[in-house]
Amino acid sequence: MIGGSAARGDAIMFRKDLITLLLGNPMGVSQIAREVQEPPSQVADDLQHLLRSLKHSDYRPAIEPARCRACGFEFSEAKLTKPSKCPECHSTWVLEPKIGIQSKTQGEPPSK
Repeated sequence: MIGGSAARGDAIMFRKDLITLLLGNPMGVSQIAREVQEPPSQVADDLQHLLRSLKHSDYRPAIEPARCRACGFEFSEAKLTKPSKCPECHSTWVLEPKIGIQSKTQGEPPSK
């Protein structure tokens, strides 16, 4: 398990640990927060930064957006936390988005 007791000065290391945690293992913010023992708001902030930083790495984000289970409305991939209700049907039966990380070379044809 990734320890959440580290000081926030270790945020860069924590974000690198998130890559390991999410590589091929999509999770919601609440699941990640339980796993690393950090508040969901802090995890969401760290994920936002990590997703921006992935542009300069060998990884890419794999986000399954939040979706309303009542009407099927799909939220933007930019929304990493679970929305409280659907803007279309106002249902609170909303699935949390899943955030994962994949290698950039995964699924690409071999170079010639």
